[in-house]
Amino acid sequence: MKKKLIIFDLDGTLIDTLKDIEHIFNYVLTKNGFDKKSENFYKKNIGNGLEHLLRKCLPDNFMGDFDFLSKSVRDRYESQLNTKTKIYDGIIPVLEYLKKNKVNMAVISNKLHLLAVRSVETYFNSYEMKVIGAEGGFPRKPSPDSTLYMLQHFNCTASDALFVGDSIVDIKTAQFANINSVGVLWGNGTKKDFKKQKSDFILYSPKDIFHILK
Repeated sequence: MKKKLIIFDLDGTLIDTLKDIEHIFNYVLTKNGFDKKSENFYKKNIGNGLEHLLRKCLPDNFMGDFDFLSKSVRDRYESQLNTKTKIYDGIIPVLEYLKKNKVNMAVISNKLHLLAVRSVETYFNSYEMKVIGAEGGFPRKPSPDSTLYMLQHFNCTASDALFVGDSIVDIKTAQFANINSVGVLWGNGTKKDFKKQKSDFILYSPKDIFHILK
């Protein structure tokens, strides 16, 4: 299956940021009198952006200053970005293969755009990935707008692209853009969820993508 463009999600797909997310949100929660959340809680609830996750963290009857808490999380992100983050094992060989074979690479994330760009520059600067994050000029995933833009930017048809991600949000994004979806199990997604959403492919490890590409 020859492909011209691979679009990756970022957190949970290329880099493991779960411990960063847990630390940043729990710091803000406890500083403002709320209980910490578990790593498993964050694993189940990330993927839809900062504000969505913050609302999940707060009590149902919360009547306080949400904008203040949101800004506190953003500020903490900016100062503590990638302090506990690591690249998933097996990702670099995949990116090297794509680079060698002149396959275009892009990242579409619901992480704030500037932070997504910083993360990609930190870990993947040699792979020339075009990045679109939240508040980067397009609606957040699962809107297909940013994906359709990437197809146009790289002069690529939907059939020549893959969207690789670890959440149902990513699978929906791919489906709305009419491109093949790839759910990955080394991040925060589950096989059950990917099957329910009818992902085109499910990968157990990064090297499994070679079976699709070759």
